[in-house]
Amino acid sequence: MRNQFILGLVVVAGAAQANIVIDDFTTGTYHKTITSGSVTEFQNGSMLGGDRYANTMVESNVFGLEIQTDIESGSYALSAQSGVNGMGSLGYGFSNNGGTPVNQDMNMNFSGESQFKLNFLSSDAPGTYSISVRSSSSNGGAFVTVADTFQGNSVNTPFMRTVDFSQFGGVNFSDIDQVILKFDSATSGDVALSSFQAVPEPASMIVLAAAGAFAARRRKKN
Repeated sequence: MRNQFILGLVVVAGAAQANIVIDDFTTGTYHKTITSGSVTEFQNGSMLGGDRYANTMVESNVFGLEIQTDIESGSYALSAQSGVNGMGSLGYGFSNNGGTPVNQDMNMNFSGESQFKLNFLSSDAPGTYSISVRSSSSNGGAFVTVADTFQGNSVNTPFMRTVDFSQFGGVNFSDIDQVILKFDSATSGDVALSSFQAVPEPASMIVLAAAGAFAARRRKKN
């Protein structure tokens, strides 16, 4: 009976998927500082789809100071100086048409995952973020966006946010072609992220961990 239980646990765990790292910011080093307008540039690397675009935009700028995007050494940071109201975004599943992002079909299968997970490194002021996804096989090929807030008063204090796939009404997550992550920081706000992932529901992760523990114990006894 015990062996049957272990076998069943492993089978269930086998059906669960591991985390999909959309971007861990270890490749595609990028630095951009602007005081006005909007700049979009592409970087190549190990991120989902093999490249990303990074956009930095100024919405208003009372004192003519700077907003900066930095991607390097496993982090993405958006930093706005005093009086600068700006936004930053990252796009996956796009080709570069003279600096203009154009949809390309990644055909990524996220059916084994159930939520997006953002691992923050730091945030000094509250802000909002949004995740947009597009599947050419659902919703008429239109983007579907879910927005949420992130906390402030967390300078160099990591925290996490998740967004369930169920919030993206009607999207076919077995065929995802584009993903966009956007941050709208408070005026003079700084935010930093260490990774952007698609992950299974927590129950699946528990099953995977339990299966691994049982397997290790069984090997030890043998």
